[in-house]
Amino acid sequence: MSSLNLLSVWATLAAIGVAVPIIIHLLYRKNRKETDWAAMELLRRALVQRSGQIKLEDFIILLLRCLTLLLLAAALLRPVLTNKEFIGDSKVGMIVAIDDSMSMNHGATTRFENAIEAARKVTGTASPGDKISIIFLNGKDISDIGKVPLRSADYDANEVSKILDQAKKNGASNHQSNLENSIPILKEMADEIKAGTKEIHIITDAQQSDWNNLSSEAKGILGDISASIYVIPVNSENDDNRSVTSLQYVSGSLNNSGVARFEATIKNHGNNDANSGDIEFYQDGNLVSRQPLGVIESNSSKVISFLANYNKPGDLSISAKISKDNLSEDNLRHTVVNIRPNIRVLCATDSASDGLENSTNGLFFLENALRLRSTDEGAGIQVTSVDSSDLTLEKFNEYDIIILANVSSPSVEIAEKLKTFTTNGGGLMIFAGDNIDQEKYGQAFGITPESILPAVIGNKTTASEEDNNQWTLAVPSSDHPIARVLKLIPEDMINGAKLNSVIELKPLSGSQTILKLVENNAPLLISKNTGEGSVTICSTSADRSWSDLAIHPIYTIMIQQAVTTTTSKPGSRLAMVHSPKNISIEGIIPSNAKLQKNNIGGNDAEDIETSKLDVSAITNDSFKVEVKPEDITDTGIYNILDPQDSSLGIIAVNSDSAESNVKVAAGDALKETIGTINNVSIIVESPDEAILNKRTGSDLTSILLMLSIICFVLQSILAKYFTNKISKGETDIAASLQLSNVAAARRT
Repeated sequence: MSSLNLLSVWATLAAIGVAVPIIIHLLYRKNRKETDWAAMELLRRALVQRSGQIKLEDFIILLLRCLTLLLLAAALLRPVLTNKEFIGDSKVGMIVAIDDSMSMNHGATTRFENAIEAARKVTGTASPGDKISIIFLNGKDISDIGKVPLRSADYDANEVSKILDQAKKNGASNHQSNLENSIPILKEMADEIKAGTKEIHIITDAQQSDWNNLSSEAKGILGDISASIYVIPVNSENDDNRSVTSLQYVSGSLNNSGVARFEATIKNHGNNDANSGDIEFYQDGNLVSRQPLGVIESNSSKVISFLANYNKPGDLSISAKISKDNLSEDNLRHTVVNIRPNIRVLCATDSASDGLENSTNGLFFLENALRLRSTDEGAGIQVTSVDSSDLTLEKFNEYDIIILANVSSPSVEIAEKLKTFTTNGGGLMIFAGDNIDQEKYGQAFGITPESILPAVIGNKTTASEEDNNQWTLAVPSSDHPIARVLKLIPEDMINGAKLNSVIELKPLSGSQTILKLVENNAPLLISKNTGEGSVTICSTSADRSWSDLAIHPIYTIMIQQAVTTTTSKPGSRLAMVHSPKNISIEGIIPSNAKLQKNNIGGNDAEDIETSKLDVSAITNDSFKVEVKPEDITDTGIYNILDPQDSSLGIIAVNSDSAESNVKVAAGDALKETIGTINNVSIIVESPDEAILNKRTGSDLTSILLMLSIICFVLQSILAKYFTNKISKGETDIAASLQLSNVAAARRT
């Protein structure tokens, strides 16, 4: 409907409406047929004396009818008379948009508490009969009453007060700010308002990361909103804040038992150096380590390592907690990794012969790197090596990883089995070699972004004399788990890995380059997630035929970490607060599942109510659990329980680390960002006084509608009155004929 509220459209409709009675009048006159008749000449002379009077009366009725339609069309335009309060309807329609992102919890007296008080002042300017909406700028769905508790409702001071009291009691959420996506919603709500004065009040801490990066599209939508927009910044006493911005798995086999390395990153977001107190590490909810952080310089970070010992398979939860500050919500962060009981690897090559007994075999160095930590047949990495021609005989679902080393051309049948294998959670690794047929790989797996391969395989290239017949491995810049562990190795050792030949790899959409070469920036290791699994391609050989990488210490580390990352999927158990998450779990699918939040630092679980989680089968021995946004409205470690309350798995839920930068946009920067938009004002003084001073104008709609009705009634009364007047006292034929014609015209 808002698209019709255009002056040109309504003006056209008004012109058409006014023309209707005129056209009818003209058509009536045009359609009269005159016939000369001697007897009628006497009657015509009798009528002449009345014709002038009748024309005047008809003109008055026609004018009133045209005016009726003109006033109605003007009313539909909903005109507002500015700076004139003595006429018209001064009703107000206001939308109060309150930022309740995590940064609003900052301060001893929080920014959110200040926002609620500002909202009280804003809503206090409303009067009975005004329309009011209240919306919280969070990530919830627009239909959620927690996001929009009031929408285009008649102003009720008690109801508004109850909503604000409850919001203050609950505090701000742990959600990230949703300003960019909220602006279109504000426009939609503004278009719904039927009032002479429309206002949108955005009460926010004006966080730099939100307002300074507001897109041009969002600014354009703000400018298109047919309402006065007031941005009301609320702040705490300072911008100091420290947070745990990340907690991630770095290295370790994650296989049966052993030690895994984790790293927590703590950042000082403030403008002053700060003594950051201690950091505590919790393993499966129990405190196991406390370390001093010391002083962290302003706008700087410090990385603290933690070694977790484990002796059984299953999910392992790690939490890092720093001393409390002005924003406690970001002082605790969690992660979860899955410890595997064992890992089953199937290796295939075109010339599998004697395995470990023959160093010329293409799998010799690969098998040694894989079996490095294997101490018994029931644990560790279990390797099965076959000739590629025997792949059709293998049951892929009995393995966790399949490695193709210098396999010339998998058949279409094998390619389809590998697609199913990776989609269901398996890992595939491909090593190059002289046997690789890039065209057949393209035919079997495809060369489009829908392919399970992370890259299109090209031709073999060899280092030239210009590069001393060898290339150098570059220090990784990726954040992939394989790259993270290699970054711990000295740079000169990484550069010591030399390669003679590689295949060209053209990355496809969705892939991630993990390792590159120094000289030509060509990818060495590239990976892509596909379905529940992943596919990784190494552009050089698994043996020494193309490089010395196979005898370099990095090779074993790379292979071990690749296997761990592919099978344990360290990031697969991490979720963002109030965001959907699907979790893949091995085992028999239960009838249903639910969540229970664990208590960090104690043995008792928090008593929370969750709806049943949706579960669906992936394979015969694995299933998927779907966690909905409303199930994880708070950060923490959550247990996924079956109907018997047995644990199926664990997930870690964290908030967006971007919310930890609580610095606000300076006044000049905020004005530069949105202050140039015509309908936007930034209010830094008392909001109620400023709003009342700016609130001018009155709606003429009601008056115009009333005048339209009056004109309509008046023309009806006059039409009847004039008709009755000309017929009064007249009994001759002339008067009767005249009355008949005039009455017919006026009824028309």
